[in-house]
Amino acid sequence: MVVDPVTALSVFSAATSFLGSSKSSKAAKRAAARSLARGKEQNTYNKMAAKTVEVSGQISAMEQRRQAKLVASRAVAVAAAGGYVDDISNLLADIDGEGAYRASVALYEAGSEAERLRHEGRIAEQYGVDQAQAYRSKAKATTLSGYGSLATNIGTIYNTVNT
Repeated sequence: MVVDPVTALSVFSAATSFLGSSKSSKAAKRAAARSLARGKEQNTYNKMAAKTVEVSGQISAMEQRRQAKLVASRAVAVAAAGGYVDDISNLLADIDGEGAYRASVALYEAGSEAERLRHEGRIAEQYGVDQAQAYRSKAKATTLSGYGSLATNIGTIYNTVNT
């Protein structure tokens, strides 16, 4: 049996088209896995950064309280040296209040920044999940397209051979 060149070329075309779509499908699946991993990695990184920011805020709050105690101590020393010991209680309360306020601000700012980082991490992970789903859908569509192209080419070859 002799196969005409057009039929042979059609068979070759069908095979290469199917192999190409198969490779493309595998590449999309790998891209899906990478995208998912990147999203999870970014979320993990953001969680660690949020913890670091919180710890930094706590250290800053402790430093603000320490500074307030130093200022209060200095105020007591200056008042005692000048003979104003009776009037110092209001001043000490103000200094203590200012120290507590600054410590609270430091904690609030750190907490806000940490929550922003966590939120961005959750968004990055969800984006990775969405991207992975898109790549998986692309892989399925490419595979189906390859099968459809193969079936069409086989049908064309069959009709060519039988006519």
